[in-house]
Amino acid sequence: MKKTLLTTAKVVVSVGILTYIFTHVVDIRHLWANLREADFSLFAAAVVVYFGVQALSAYRWHALLKPQGIEVSYPRILAFYFLGMYFNFFLPSTIGGDVFRIYYLRKESGRLSASSASVFLDRDIGMGGLVLLATVVAAAAGIEFKGVPLALPFGVVVLGFVIANLAIFYRPTYNFIHRLLLVFRMKSADVKVERIFESVNCYRGKWRLWAVTLLMSVGVQVGCVLVNTLCAAAIGMQTRHGWLDFLVFIPTIGLVSMIPVSVNGTGWREASYILLFQSVITDPDQTHAAAQAATLALLWLGVTVIVSLPGGIIYVLRGSRKEDRPPESADFLEPDPNANGSNLSTLQHDEESVSTV
Repeated sequence: MKKTLLTTAKVVVSVGILTYIFTHVVDIRHLWANLREADFSLFAAAVVVYFGVQALSAYRWHALLKPQGIEVSYPRILAFYFLGMYFNFFLPSTIGGDVFRIYYLRKESGRLSASSASVFLDRDIGMGGLVLLATVVAAAAGIEFKGVPLALPFGVVVLGFVIANLAIFYRPTYNFIHRLLLVFRMKSADVKVERIFESVNCYRGKWRLWAVTLLMSVGVQVGCVLVNTLCAAAIGMQTRHGWLDFLVFIPTIGLVSMIPVSVNGTGWREASYILLFQSVITDPDQTHAAAQAATLALLWLGVTVIVSLPGGIIYVLRGSRKEDRPPESADFLEPDPNANGSNLSTLQHDEESVSTV
């Protein structure tokens, strides 16, 4: 019941924001005119680029499996990645695409905590590339929003990101947070932090791997920027600083879309496109500018939908077997509470058993 209510609330938020946008902010006539006049050869190019972006993202995940000792071929990892994208987009729920990736990798490898750690690190390094790119560009170009240098809020995000990673990879920081959570009787959170801390142990000191995957993450973000600039060019949209605006705004929108209060970021994402890009679009007519920004958001959504579809094809080709269907919740991530020992020790025992077969 609680999960149903949460999903319903997210749908209400998304529908509410979209309704307000398309009834009070954006002139639908201008939006449809932009779509009719769009150069769809540029849109097609954006789709091709985004396929490449997802292939690079999957390769980054594949690279992170090696320290865990998980031997799964890149084509299968790419398939799992597209499965996650497909179910994330076409199956709105209280769980995201990352959980689906963990689910299918666990079915392949039989190792739950290692699968979870690889996806967690993939997301973590992806976030690192996002905030690094946006912060550097915002600071170097001096890009502002309503008079506020965007390097400032991104600096705060970077600080939070560094602190969070210290808690994960640096034992003294972890010990401090461990004691803090116990003081506030947050046992559940403490167990989860402990599991993450222990499961990523194999990545400590792997500086070359960190550098390479972080570089891949920056490449992924640059690819997403290229996709959006191609979509913008398709509708003749021009901004004050050109590429620089996209290099800062697209990561910003990515961060906003992660806020878990709507269906896959729907609503927040479109509002962010309009709010940010309307301030830098060179068209002096703000009504036209809002419609262009909204059109860009829709074209990005269209690219995402198209690139997510192969996941559905992969699912059908796998036979759509009952035992292969995606989980309805993330409960499979939690070991049996009736099992003896801690959650972490149970997971580790399961993995050791599998690895010796």
